[in-house]
Amino acid sequence: MRPEFITDPARWQQVVDSLPDFYGKAYYNACYHKAYQLNDEGRPAALYFKQDQTEIFYPFLLRPIPAILGGDGFFDMQSAYGYGGPAVFGGTTETLGDFSRLHAAWAEKAGIVAEFVRFNPFLAQDLLAPLFDPELNRKTISIELNADFAVILRQASGPRQRNYRKAVRSGLSYFSMPDCDDLVKIYRQAMQRIGAEDYYYFSDRYFSAISEMPTDTRFFAGIRDASGKLIAGGIFLQDASAAHYHLGASVTDARALQADAFMLFEAARSAAANGRKILHLGGGLSLAEEDGLYRFKAGFSENRHNFYIARKIHRPEKYDEFSKKWQAITGRQPKILLHYHEDITEA
Repeated sequence: MRPEFITDPARWQQVVDSLPDFYGKAYYNACYHKAYQLNDEGRPAALYFKQDQTEIFYPFLLRPIPAILGGDGFFDMQSAYGYGGPAVFGGTTETLGDFSRLHAAWAEKAGIVAEFVRFNPFLAQDLLAPLFDPELNRKTISIELNADFAVILRQASGPRQRNYRKAVRSGLSYFSMPDCDDLVKIYRQAMQRIGAEDYYYFSDRYFSAISEMPTDTRFFAGIRDASGKLIAGGIFLQDASAAHYHLGASVTDARALQADAFMLFEAARSAAANGRKILHLGGGLSLAEEDGLYRFKAGFSENRHNFYIARKIHRPEKYDEFSKKWQAITGRQPKILLHYHEDITEA
């Protein structure tokens, strides 16, 4: 049997809701992928495969190759930002092999040139390894949640516990925000301050879509200082059993008050009160142990998870052709797999 190709949001969500609960299920929702479509990253699509006791749901963004490169009729596919990739249940070597062959046949017929996958660190990767040849990208961190906040706090290193106590003494307070409008201003100022790449600013339509997601799939945390000024905030995704730190930022003065650490501890308290079992913090900016963001998050817990990615070129000749045309137009050298979308007017 062929995998079902899904683009209808209602059918998409019907399938996702029917899957067993798992950490990271929030990244598979149709509404989450809609936000990336509105960020001009491609059309949401998914492959759904069910055979014997095996069930696979694989969501992605389908993006046309720019016409200026001669890409009419050709596409590439990639997982949305975050943690996704194929969600496999009851897989066997035989049925995974069938899916691999059917996926390759679908990609050939659909004109797929290249594929970039971001995997869910909470789903087993061993069965998928022969299909995608995953490579370790970085480590991520999670906090085990408990109704007793003291148990959450004890998981953290001494410096993080001191960060929290300092924030409390400074009079910081945590509150739930109805949307992320005010947070976006702080977030973009922070991206400018650190010199982030353009992609990480995200569009207004993206943030509007995140705000419009069902309330059981996300929450927004705000931190006020003693005077009542908003100094930090975060966007969190959530599924039935886990919460996930997605994006966040603070104003310059907030660092001395330890607002970022305070926000994550209080978000963990809130998620625990709402029945979640873990808060996934994500990782740093690289695999390096000295990565500053990684070291900050690593102070909250000793729980580590491997985050894998995979790159696959389905049509090497076409890939090289598009890449060379892109280099000739832009005068740049490739740094990422799907580089030929950068600085090019899309068709």
